[in-house]
This record gives sequence, structure tokens and C-alpha cells, in this order.
Amino acid sequence: MKQSISGITRAATLLLILCLLSGCTLIKTGVALMHTREVFVASKTNPDVRYLAGASPEIAEQVANRVAAAIQHSREVVEKAHGAKFAHAPQVYICHADCFTRYVPVTVNEPAAQFGDSIFLNIDALLKREARGALQLEYILTHELTHLLLYQVGGTMAYGRVPAWFREGVALQISQGAGASEFVTMPEAARMLLDGKHFDPAEIGSIFANRTATAYKLTTPMFYREALMFVDFLKANNPAAFDKALHDIVIGKDFHESFEAAYGASIASYWPAFIASVAAITPMPNIN
Repeated sequence: MKQSISGITRAATLLLILCLLSGCTLIKTGVALMHTREVFVASKTNPDVRYLAGASPEIAEQVANRVAAAIQHSREVVEKAHGAKFAHAPQVYICHADCFTRYVPVTVNEPAAQFGDSIFLNIDALLKREARGALQLEYILTHELTHLLLYQVGGTMAYGRVPAWFREGVALQISQGAGASEFVTMPEAARMLLDGKHFDPAEIGSIFANRTATAYKLTTPMFYREALMFVDFLKANNPAAFDKALHDIVIGKDFHESFEAAYGASIASYWPAFIASVAAITPMPNIN
């Protein structure tokens, strides 16, 4: 019976996700969802954290133990920030890059992904990031848990209607910047913003088309950094309003209506003040 329910759940997830995708991505998603997860081994300290040993069993187990030790704290951080709790315990799957791309329709360079009602962590990419001096994998876990909370509590449809820039900006804010934004500095992002090279703050968000970095001709790190800067600005402008809007969004209310109800103005109306604040802290170029 357990296997039957698992199959039904996966089929339902497939139907919900397919409407978000097209072309090759849709095909990859369908294939990824069909792979069984029964091959993953439960961590000794947390059965909700599972791993696949692969070519380096000791390393895989070490990473799983780190995640198992960190997940409760990360979960509490995410829940506190949103004023909402996970519907059920997050399920985390950990494996090496070759396995990771079988279960998630992304590239081998992605360190992690929230995919449906689960989180997948790429051991190889995560450890490479740490070797480069990026934030440790525990922070990446917090980033992905932020996405998962919205998916679990708000539901698939609500998740899809939240603009990608806001989803990523909030996840970066709560995880202390963990993600691609670490590889772009604030001055670099400021120059792009002042040059008009940025995402659209009035993005409606849709389950059929939700623009990300490539749609704006930005690199993913730049898109993330810009999103983080604007989300930080919005929260600093009115912390109480931001917290209210975030809570309403995560429980499934309309994104733009939640923001206007909390702030008394549209989210896009704050963009000029944001750009002015960026200009105020950005040194003028030396033209001599």
C-alpha cells in the first residue's frame, strides 16, 4: 500500500509540475519523477534525510550526517521568518552529481534544488563551492527549505504565481546570501542596476511563464544578487509590512495583493526609491 500511495503522489506531482514547463525541460522532468527513491538510505540520526553512497560512500554519509544535524535549526529559521510551519517534515535526498541530475532536471553544476515536495543536494557541487570559499552547505539547505515551505504551505499553484525574483530574493535573505549571489558583489550588481540591466519588479508571476535570469539576459548570480538587494530594501523600508506580506504570500494569497495590503502601495512603486538608494552608495566612475 505504501508503494501505491507513493506512486499516486508522484503522479499527482508530475501533473502539477508539467503545466510549468515545456519542451526538453518537460521531458527531463517527467523522466526525473519516474526514478524510484527507494534506493536512498536513511541517515542514522534522521530518517527524513536520505543519501545514495555512490563512488564515495564515506563522503556521502558525512554530508548526510551534516544535513541531519542542521536541518532542525534550518527549519526553525525558515518557519520563523515566514510565520508559518511546514505541512510535514521536509524530505532531503543527497547524492553525487551523476545521480543528482537523474532525479532533478538541472545541470551537474547546481548544488541543490527543491523539486516538488523534496529537496535534492548535489554532494560534488556543494563541496566544490565550499572549497571556493562559498557559504557552507548548511546555508544552502536553508535556501532550499525556504522554497519548500512556500511549495508545501501555499501549494503548487501559489508557488508558481510568485515571481521568481522574489522567491530567490527571500531564500537568499533567509539563508544569509547562500546561493549564486555569493559570486557577484554588491558594487557589480549596483552598476548593472544603474545601467538598467535588471529584472522587472512589476513581474506578475505565472504558473505558465515565470521569468528568471535568462529572460532578462542576466547571469544567474547577477539575477540573484539584484533580487536579494531589492528584497533587503523592501524589508528595511518597513519590516512589519514585509513580514505580513511574506506570511500572506506563503499561505497562498495573491502575491501583489498581499504586498499592497501590507505596504499600501504596489511593489513596483518602491523601485525608484530602491534605485536612488543604490545610486547614493555607488561611487561615480573616474573619467579622468
